Amino acid sequence: MIKVYIQISCKKKNIPHKKTFKKWIYSTIKKNVSNAIITIYIVKKKKMIELNKKYRNIKKNTNILSFNLGKNKKKNQNVLIGDLVICKKKVEKEAKKYKLKLTARWAHLTIHGILHLLNYKHNTIKNYKKMKKIEIQKMKSFGFFKKYYKNMIK
Repeated sequence: MIKVYIQISCKKKNIPHKKTFKKWIYSTIKKNVSNAIITIYIVKKKKMIELNKKYRNIKKNTNILSFNLGKNKKKNQNVLIGDLVICKKKVEKEAKKYKLKLTARWAHLTIHGILHLLNYKHNTIKNYKKMKKIEIQKMKSFGFFKKYYKNMIK
């Protein structure tokens, strides 16, 4: 069973519905995890800067932070517990900058964050390509592929 909780500490306008987040999350983790508890915190710029400074020692805004709070394999059970923190203003700014649908940007960041919770990294070229391939596959499955990666991926 996968449980998703969402906490919003900013204006709720332009934030996808919980069912939409669940769809992106389920699609990304269904083959890797049998049980999960995921909390998505949607925050203001000030809070994201504070968290980025505290956990990454970078005093600037970022679009998403992922916190893997525990992954353990019990007999016949794979459990993932993690938090995603997403900055609403950064999502909106990036969607506009890259000429993307706002929903597509939310989807990509959610998928990206979930992959980090599953221990995917983009710290080397090999890891980046592996993670990017999965992101493209997932985005394509939601109909965002064509324009999205043409505009977004560097």
